Amino acid sequence: MKKSELAFNVISVPVDFLMIFLAASLAYFFRYKVETLPVLFDLSYLQYLQLILIAIPFLLLLFALNGLYAQKSTHGIWREFLKIAGSVSAGLMIVVVLFFFNKNLFPSRLIILMSWIFIILFVSLGRSILLIVQREMLSRGTGRHRLVLVTGDETNPISREIEQNAVLGYEIVADIKYSDDIWSKVEEMHRRHRIDELLQADTKLGNEQVLNLVNMCENLGIKFNYLPSILESHRANIEIDVIGNMPVIRLQSTPLDGWGKVIKRIIDVIVSIFGLVLFSPFFALVSMIIKFDSRGPVFFHQRRGSSFHSFEFYKFRTMHADLSEGSEEGDRIRRELEEKNARLGPYVKIKNDPRVTRVGKFLRRTKLDELPQFWHILRGEMSLVGPRIHMVKEVEKFESSDKYKKIFVIKPGATGLAQLNQFTNPELPFEEEIKLDLFYIENWSVKLDLYIIAKTVYSLLTRRISADY
Repeated sequence: MKKSELAFNVISVPVDFLMIFLAASLAYFFRYKVETLPVLFDLSYLQYLQLILIAIPFLLLLFALNGLYAQKSTHGIWREFLKIAGSVSAGLMIVVVLFFFNKNLFPSRLIILMSWIFIILFVSLGRSILLIVQREMLSRGTGRHRLVLVTGDETNPISREIEQNAVLGYEIVADIKYSDDIWSKVEEMHRRHRIDELLQADTKLGNEQVLNLVNMCENLGIKFNYLPSILESHRANIEIDVIGNMPVIRLQSTPLDGWGKVIKRIIDVIVSIFGLVLFSPFFALVSMIIKFDSRGPVFFHQRRGSSFHSFEFYKFRTMHADLSEGSEEGDRIRRELEEKNARLGPYVKIKNDPRVTRVGKFLRRTKLDELPQFWHILRGEMSLVGPRIHMVKEVEKFESSDKYKKIFVIKPGATGLAQLNQFTNPELPFEEEIKLDLFYIENWSVKLDLYIIAKTVYSLLTRRISADY
């Protein structure tokens, strides 16, 4: 960890302390000075202050246990927000349990609830301010990790990503290929530039070459990172069981088995119902705009999914009706556009599609054309978070290779890790998308789903999504 990162982590402790104190004090003010409900138990601010000063260290300890004081500059505010909310909620549960055994411990339940809300908001605000300051310093070159990239013959998109995004916190010192004298090259650069990390971006290196890089980094005190290949990102979940008297090890393709599937389905149902109710006015508005802009039906439908599970997929029409998928002229234009495929891989991602209407471009850019997916989520045909949904004819190309089939073991999602990355990188390489989908499948958790949902909402509200696709 860089000195600047360590300094910000140290500073965040008193900042968190101050924000918790202010939030708790505001809750007291609202309860006893503003709230009109009758006060059954009087509590002076001095008595309340004593309780708060006892509680704050325990809350800071929960923050520490949740990794909030081991944050790198590359971590976003949404990830911190979820950790803050989880830590404060855990603290609230402890108070609730203590209150169950001793109702005289704290005289006001309402003030606890208000403190819970205010603390999450205030601490998140303080962390946001620190993050803004830290990222401003990174944009000026202060606190960046000096990085050496080891790449192969093909250009890796990660170098472009690092160079274009200063808030990632890296400065590429050199981009080199593996050679027999790489040890001496890196050691010389380390003497001149003081290298912090090395990233092996060449996934075709052999085990002996990788081991050589690892030993070199250990001897020079450099952190070693590497990009996984398709097979390496295909990490299995291990479960130990007993059959009779014999222990067995079971490999699970995803944690989304058993209760994981139940929890995910509950979240899908709740969010889809909420989304359908909340966005119902937009359904009527978008429908009228589509009808006013061009002739044809409001909805476009097409068979999508996989060979194991496919369904009739609906979304708002964004193309001219006589040029949509399935029409003779539309399919002819698509075949011509496929020859100019903007993205390599088993399926086509067409850029600057002339079949899209004026309103369609806006709907695609704002993702309003995908609102009907809430209905598919409620019906259980899709999930809120998961791999991208594909046309059936594209699925046939996927299934020609065994290494791609795994992305169909769970339901497709309205959003996901791959979809998030394509917000800022519409031409995300196909292999990178597969790695992201595999990572999600093998590392699913409620926390990861909540992070993806929050990040999607944030991206839709704040980022300019490319309208070319």
